[in-house]
Amino acid sequence: MTERDYLTRYITSHGGIPATAKRLGMPYSSLAAIANGYRGISPKQAKKMAAADPMLEANRLIWIRATKAEAA
Repeated sequence: MTERDYLTRYITSHGGIPATAKRLGMPYSSLAAIANGYRGISPKQAKKMAAADPMLEANRLIWIRATKAEAA
């Protein structure tokens, strides 16, 4: 399982992007951009997400990188 699959499975099991963003205390738009591949996760953000929910592993989240370019 890739790191992106790991995050996608977590988001799905917690009620989708809106519910997961609220649970993690982060903006919906940020989590949606990460989930859709437009943004990656910085080490600082990975630590915040893992601190908000111990089920998440910061060491796996930091490897999620952007896979799509944003439309200009």
